Amino acid sequence: MSPEQLRHILTRIQSLKIAVIGDFAIDFYFQKIEETGDFSVETKKEVHWAKAPKTGLGGAGNVAKNLATLGVPTSAFGLIGSDIFGRDMNFHCQNLGIHAENLKSLRSMDTPTYSKPMLGEVELNRIDFGTQEKDIVQASQDLVDSLCNQLAEYDWVIINEQFRYPLLNQHLLEKLQEAMSIAQKTGLADLRSLGNFANQVLLKVNESELAHLLDIDPAILEDNEQVPNIVQEWVKSRQQGALVTLGDRGLIYADHQHFHWQAGIPAKGPIDTVGAGDMIVAGFSAAKAAGASIQEACEFATLCAHISIHKIGETGEATPQEILDLNQL
Repeated sequence: MSPEQLRHILTRIQSLKIAVIGDFAIDFYFQKIEETGDFSVETKKEVHWAKAPKTGLGGAGNVAKNLATLGVPTSAFGLIGSDIFGRDMNFHCQNLGIHAENLKSLRSMDTPTYSKPMLGEVELNRIDFGTQEKDIVQASQDLVDSLCNQLAEYDWVIINEQFRYPLLNQHLLEKLQEAMSIAQKTGLADLRSLGNFANQVLLKVNESELAHLLDIDPAILEDNEQVPNIVQEWVKSRQQGALVTLGDRGLIYADHQHFHWQAGIPAKGPIDTVGAGDMIVAGFSAAKAAGASIQEACEFATLCAHISIHKIGETGEATPQEILDLNQL
């Protein structure tokens, strides 16, 4: 991409308004040491030590963080608890300039939190809070209604789903899509289990998710010669197109009129791909909403993801200056 095109996109995205609705969470990282030789006087059990605690936005919050870091005015639509992690969520949103008026607090729920013990740079077994809340149906309906009533304010909508008991269900997803269609609003959905019901909005999937949707062996998607035909045949059955991420092989955009395979940028040194999909969602959405072509949006998203995966032990983001610097290499 030419420096002029890239600067135009980075300037234009600062005047956008993007809404992110879905499963907002906190990522809570800390270093864990288990074999300490230190035993509790009360329980006689060995004490595990922890250090270097840090938190950040996860789930849909990671998408919102990525957008905000790119300079996009971003609004969050989600549910949190009135607990320590909920307060942390609001703290991070405030620091990043994310509009959190529609990040609603419920006393009956725990703030969704991915607690991630680390051994050096290796993530151990997660301890999750609040990702299996079931009594949020009415609050979820109210939140979707609120976004539907505010759609005129936004240039793009990102829909996120990743919990076992997510904010959105089939009915609410279809209601939101219908409202977006009536309002002539465009967006992108990144969904763990509801992909079959996201037909009126651009859908982002990875290889595993696509194989599940098509009920095929994931190994088939490792064949670069078969992938284009598989993706093109699939999008024929959809009203809107799709964005397919292929790891280090790049990403594909396809709809009824277009097909573009953006090659990945070769990694240099250690990488951490946690959150890379969220970066693709944010980068592509920002660029496309700013008026970029399909090819430009895919290239912009790829630049963002390359920067993100080289930030170890975190769900990395990409700043405008980092993107400009990488594009010059």
